[in-house]
Amino acid sequence: MPQRTIDHTRIDEDWEGNNIAVTCPVPECKKVFIVSGRIHRGKRKCPKCGKSIATIRGGRKTGGTASISW
Repeated sequence: MPQRTIDHTRIDEDWEGNNIAVTCPVPECKKVFIVSGRIHRGKRKCPKCGKSIATIRGGRKTGGTASISW
């Protein structure tokens, strides 16, 4: 399963506090969705295709980690 780290400097990704906005990397999907460390407990499948999973642990400014796998 491919995986990459979330990069807040990319135009299609954003990371603020313990929340991330990502674009599903599955070519036929490309759904933009939000993952909250609190609401989603740090892990959420793409709500459109269910083939990718984004995870977040902690905040960007406090040394947290965020990634997406598909």
